[in-house]
Formats: sequence, structure tokens, C-alpha cells
Amino acid sequence: MMHLQPPAAAAPAPTLRRTNDLTWRRAGAASGAVGAAVYVASAFAGGSPLAPDASATEIAAHLREARTGLLLGFLLASIAVTFLLWFLGYLRDFLAVEGGAPALANATFASWIALLAIILGGTVPLAAIVWRGAGGLDPALVQLAFDANNLSLYALSAGAALVSVLAPIIVIWRSGVLPRWLVVLGAIEIAANVVELGGMFTRSGFNAAGYAGGVGPFLWILWVGALSITMTRRVTAAD
Repeated sequence: MMHLQPPAAAAPAPTLRRTNDLTWRRAGAASGAVGAAVYVASAFAGGSPLAPDASATEIAAHLREARTGLLLGFLLASIAVTFLLWFLGYLRDFLAVEGGAPALANATFASWIALLAIILGGTVPLAAIVWRGAGGLDPALVQLAFDANNLSLYALSAGAALVSVLAPIIVIWRSGVLPRWLVVLGAIEIAANVVELGGMFTRSGFNAAGYAGGVGPFLWILWVGALSITMTRRVTAAD
């Protein structure tokens, strides 16, 4: 007597697997642009940022009057970091596999982590003061937190920011895996980082604390956004 075997479970359709993979690759590539947009919004949530050489009176007044906007900015910045970390994971794999440069991919990963850690570490004291309320605190303490925030955003993070752009553009230049105009944009950002480094010894004026007119962080985020959009279009074109 013959025994009929139950039919084997059907394997997932290759088309479905490919669609899911494509969706996640698009999301990973696009997350950098999302993070860049949210970061820009966070920078202006509390109004126009003060220059690093602002007086203690100006700082205290700004932190007090723009408290709600500044807290919103800190919140948006934390959301931006989430998207940037997601993008970083995708970027590392992209540079290692499609760019054929595992060592430079690891350098990119390490420099991005260092950059975000320096900036976040320098931001926490100021965020705490804004959250608590700057009105009843010692002006010297408020100014110290303000200085720490600016130094972490400009001069102290400039080296990590430089490497975070330099390593990927070397891969792009060598492999041609992405348009080489990204290399030009990255080189402009690196030039701003060099100026920022020199600001470590300046306490007033255009380049106090490496401020350099505030262009460094925005050139970096512009480069990240452009890189992310280009990578997203590449994923879509390969579909």
C-alpha cells in the first residue's frame, strides 16, 4: 500500500526575497539624507545659533528665551543621529563590498563614531543646563557648557570629521563607484575642517573655537545628504 507524503512547504518566492532586500537597501541608502534634513532642522529650532565669542550675558539670555526651541533642537538632533548611524552601517558595507576597500570602510566607520561621540559628549552639559533652566545658574558655569558645546562641534571634532569624509572620497576616487563630484564637495568640507583645527587657539572673531563662520558642520551634513541621495539613486537604477 502506497503512503502519500505531504507536500513540502513551498520556499519563499525569490522575487519576494529580492523585493525585501531592495527595500532595505533603499532605506539604508536614504537614511543619510533623512538624518541630514533632521539635523538641519535641529540646528535652527532654537533660532539663529550664537557665535562662540558671545558674552555670558548674551548666552544666558538666549538659553532662557529660546528654551523650548533649544530643547526641541536637542531632541531632533538625537533623532538625526539615529538615522545617521543607520546610514553609517550601510555606508560601511558599501565601501567595503562595492568600493572594494575594507580598510577604508573601517576607517570611515571609526571616524564617524568618534565624530558623533565628541559632539554628543560636548552637547550634554549645555542640554542639561537648558533643561534645568539657565536663569538661576552661575553665569560662568553656563558659559563653560556653551564653550564645551562649541569646541566639540568645531575644533575638537574637526579631525574626526576630516577623516570621516577623506576615507570615503578616496574610495570613490579610486573605484568610480559613485560620481566624482562627491570628491570635490568632500574636499571643500575637508578644507573647512583644516580651518576649524586652527581655531583651537582663537577665543574671539570669525574662527573662535574653530567656528569658521559655522560652515563646517553644514558642509559635512550637505556632503552626507548628497552622498545618501546619490547612493539611493544608484540602488534604484540597479533594480
